[in-house]
Amino acid sequence: MKTLVLATAVAAALVSTPALAQNPGGTTTSTQSTTTTQTTTSTWVPSTGTTNQPTYEFSLGYQWLRTGEFCAAFDASDCSDDDPETFPAGVIIDAVRNFGAFGIVGEAGWSHAEETGGGPFADRLETELFHAGAGVRFTGRFKRIWPYAQGIGGIVYNRFDGVVGGLDFVDTRTRWMAQAGGGVTFVVGDGWGLFIDAMYRRMFLDEEEDFTSGRNDIRVAGGFRLILD
Repeated sequence: MKTLVLATAVAAALVSTPALAQNPGGTTTSTQSTTTTQTTTSTWVPSTGTTNQPTYEFSLGYQWLRTGEFCAAFDASDCSDDDPETFPAGVIIDAVRNFGAFGIVGEAGWSHAEETGGGPFADRLETELFHAGAGVRFTGRFKRIWPYAQGIGGIVYNRFDGVVGGLDFVDTRTRWMAQAGGGVTFVVGDGWGLFIDAMYRRMFLDEEEDFTSGRNDIRVAGGFRLILD
């Protein structure tokens, strides 16, 4: 009987020993897993759906031009009245390739005015101005309001068509110009907005032909602007 009890005790000890080796002290082992969350940064898009980092912008609008004193006659003695002139009819287009806040801009426009009597051409004088230039633009984009400043250099082509003493008169002149100013784009919808701006233009004239070295012009424009990613 004692032999049976002793054998049972030895068998129980042998069974419990591997379990204790695997989990000494009766402790419980737990495994923790860590989940990594990746955050992707994207360009902010206002409620209109238009990106605040556009690649291209294209504009079409109306321009009003006020020119400084300028004589279109062949002789300075004929310039009896060369007051500043207003061009009520005009069109402007521009295109911008943006690189963040900075952009390369190209601009072109047309202006037209007509006078009847009271000037050096007593019968009639029609004047057309075509301008084209390129330069840089800096734009700040604050939700739906994008103010900008720009400067360009280029040329202005002048065409004068008049009647003097019943005889037709036509003259054309091309001059260098520099133009700078600023404006605001109001983002209205997805990929488009409305703009208004004002620019100062300095015309570089020929004293022998124009009887002055330069002219100061003011241009105001407004219209539609297409905004592309």
